[in-house]
Amino acid sequence: MILLMYDPVPEHFDNLKSLAPDHEFMIAHTEEEAKMRIADAEIVFGNRFFLQSLPYAKRLRWMQSNSVGVDLILSQKQLLIARDILLTCSRGVYDAELAEHTLALLLALFRNLHLLRDDQHASVWRRHRLRTLHGSKCLILGWGSLAKEIARQITTLNGQVSAVRNQKDDSVEGGITIYGKYNWHEQLAETDALIICLPKTPETYHFVNQDILEKLPADAFVVNIGRGGTLDDHVLLEMVASGRLAGAALDVFEQEPLLPSNPIWKEPRILVSPHVGRSLEGPVYKWQALFEDNLSRYMSGKPLYNVVNYQKGY
Repeated sequence: MILLMYDPVPEHFDNLKSLAPDHEFMIAHTEEEAKMRIADAEIVFGNRFFLQSLPYAKRLRWMQSNSVGVDLILSQKQLLIARDILLTCSRGVYDAELAEHTLALLLALFRNLHLLRDDQHASVWRRHRLRTLHGSKCLILGWGSLAKEIARQITTLNGQVSAVRNQKDDSVEGGITIYGKYNWHEQLAETDALIICLPKTPETYHFVNQDILEKLPADAFVVNIGRGGTLDDHVLLEMVASGRLAGAALDVFEQEPLLPSNPIWKEPRILVSPHVGRSLEGPVYKWQALFEDNLSRYMSGKPLYNVVNYQKGY
């Protein structure tokens, strides 16, 4: 049985059923339905109710997540491993949208759009010092499919891009220098914008900490489009508020949603983007084609796309 943790549109549902004609399909509309129906499920599509129902799974072989980051699902990693459940994510589905949002945040920082909006609310005519992305040096932490799309969009506007990947040695891809994990810190002193595009794992928790941030020049910007917790938000706030950094734009946070009492709200040089890099969506879902492709591969015994490595956490 294949259990869907979302409401499929008719065309998508028909496509799935045609790919697995010998399988029964069921939909979990509530948590109680999920707990009851997952007992007989071989495959689960979608995140909704999955963690709550996972302990009741007896026959589950494969879970296809509708999200890119799987850190919440991996809170049950030991159970997934013990039951030999294959986990796949939706890596790549939202790359264009997330990269476009990253570019928007970068341009807002370079052109001080957030501060201009504040001046508008205060009826203040003030001409800020503005900078251009053209010719600026952007360093991306991470080199997955999203980071590559961000790099492509930045270079379209003639920004200079380099990146850091979890590898030993440096390399070059398409004219972009990719630094190994031991060789990149010296690049921070010449970085205009640090873009964090990391998965959340035990190894990446507070990866961007005070030591990293202090190596940036005082006029540098920080953008986090990856996962909350990979950046020490508190240290970043202190450094921006003190003028040690020029500003930041954050789409993800260590604690979400931000509490009204969180001082990040009050810092004018930090642009708060409430986890909308991937915007809210409803049917038709962007990940439908991936689900169909992976089901086709599963039924024909081919390797699936976006298999999560339990040891790496992504």
